[in-house]
Amino acid sequence: MDLLNVIKLVKPSGFWPSIIFGLEGAVKNYALALILVTVIIKLVMVPLDFVNRYTSKKSARKQTELKPELDKLNAKYANDKNLLNQKTMELYKSHNYSVTGTCLGMLAYLVLTMVVFWTLFASLNTISAYKIGDQYLQVRKEYFAVYNIDVDNLSDETDVMTEYNKLTDEQKAAGLEEANKKAKEKYDQVSTSFLWIKNIWLADSTVSPIMKYKDFVSKSTISKNQVTEAEYNLVIQPMKNSETKNNGYFVLAILAMGISYLSTAVNGWISTARAKRKGIDPKLTNGAGNNKVMMIIMPIIMGIFTLFYNAAFGLYIVAGAIITLITSPLVTLFVDMLEYDAITKERQRTVAIYDRKRK
Repeated sequence: MDLLNVIKLVKPSGFWPSIIFGLEGAVKNYALALILVTVIIKLVMVPLDFVNRYTSKKSARKQTELKPELDKLNAKYANDKNLLNQKTMELYKSHNYSVTGTCLGMLAYLVLTMVVFWTLFASLNTISAYKIGDQYLQVRKEYFAVYNIDVDNLSDETDVMTEYNKLTDEQKAAGLEEANKKAKEKYDQVSTSFLWIKNIWLADSTVSPIMKYKDFVSKSTISKNQVTEAEYNLVIQPMKNSETKNNGYFVLAILAMGISYLSTAVNGWISTARAKRKGIDPKLTNGAGNNKVMMIIMPIIMGIFTLFYNAAFGLYIVAGAIITLITSPLVTLFVDMLEYDAITKERQRTVAIYDRKRK
């Protein structure tokens, strides 16, 4: 087998890795760094969220107000689509309503949100693969150093297991306890845990925080040609003997689904309650009412991402959901205030026009 004797990992670079590594250097904890990144992202997105939701609610209100007239046009020009479109555009123009402008604003916000989501997701996967490999190599170095094998300076003709197998059984046995001790100490030093999660580069689930060889190869940047299964099992054995607990307990998935659902529901409750107190039909501020489908689908999607991908990304989702739960009702209140003012002015204008016609 053609083994690459000296393994050199390339640290991820780019926009998100630079920010995450920089914050980790300041707070000395990747989980806290990710939470800080999430806070920054969400705070930057709040004004954009306000513009998007105000535009959406304004569009929903206009559609509700214009529905009776649109129904009349649809009935009158049902057999002439071109004329129907022309009359519909004239109606929109007379009420200062632009479908294109509304759609573009919503599309821009959606695209930006998805770009942030997917680029950060990809970056965290890259960082995760790098960290899994890097942590193993540091533990590996400590393990073989006990046997005076310098893994960073192997010759081109040999590899670490070839050097290790040159030792006698007595030499291997004599250094085993010390090698295991050094490996475990280094593992405890470089492993990335957070609260109940043993390894944030794995999912918050009941899997072991110590990966099997096939999972290590698939999740890290190290290939089978660089680390053999025999070597990996030898180095990782001390951790397998001590780390018997689960990596997590599905807490992040439960929180992601619960908070995501609550955040959407709270916005609907606030809008409906305020509309009723103002004597306004809730449909004017909520469109056709709360989107029951999205209230169910979005929490499930967030739960799936949190459940099947690493806990690092799960922390981003949960932290983002918590921040949204805090900021979203405030945005909703402010948007509704502006909408109520617009509805009131529209009613007053309608009454004034009706009074002038009566005179």
